Amino acid sequence: MNLVLKNISKTFFQADEKITLYSGLDLTIPSGAARVIMGPSGCGKTTLLRIIDGLETPDTGAVLFDAFSLYECDENTRRNFRCRNIGFADQSAVMLPQLTVLENVLLPTLGTKKDLTEQGRSLLTELGLEKRIDFFPHQLSGGERQRAAWARALILTPQLLLLDEPTSALEPLRSHALLAAIRDLNRTRSITIIIATHNPMTLEYFPEVVRLDTETVR
Repeated sequence: MNLVLKNISKTFFQADEKITLYSGLDLTIPSGAARVIMGPSGCGKTTLLRIIDGLETPDTGAVLFDAFSLYECDENTRRNFRCRNIGFADQSAVMLPQLTVLENVLLPTLGTKKDLTEQGRSLLTELGLEKRIDFFPHQLSGGERQRAAWARALILTPQLLLLDEPTSALEPLRSHALLAAIRDLNRTRSITIIIATHNPMTLEYFPEVVRLDTETVR
């Protein structure tokens, strides 16, 4: 599934000032590729992920997955498409504290009428969390929570995985381990991955970059 962004523009207002994040942004990411979105704080990295995920409507432009136009359909169709095709793990890796790691991973499956318990166990094992399946979130390290969040984002077998600052607040050794795990996901599953980050270490693993160092950022 190829991703094409055409003429994407996005502005917002801060106090009485109009801020332009990007204007006329074009981007093509082939199926199975990996791209890193980099730029200074406030340049719109997270917003761009949310636009790709169908969570934030651009002011102008189109988001195309092959022939499917994400913003030329109703909200229900867009939501269903997102659930079937896109996984999103943000930097907070929020988990419900009263549920085990496996139960948190299975949350996206609740409305699907599918029992994906074994797939959840398999994902957690693939991500090195086989000994943490029955743990609760407070018993995990920061890196383990991030990997559990990826498992949750992958449980419905999406074609695209969006990761927002996956190595934020992690020490370098753990960051290297997590980035290697993301690279393995991209290679073994042929899943398209887009990473928004300010961490230059990411380029050691994913050299193809989309830079949002625009003069419009204030």
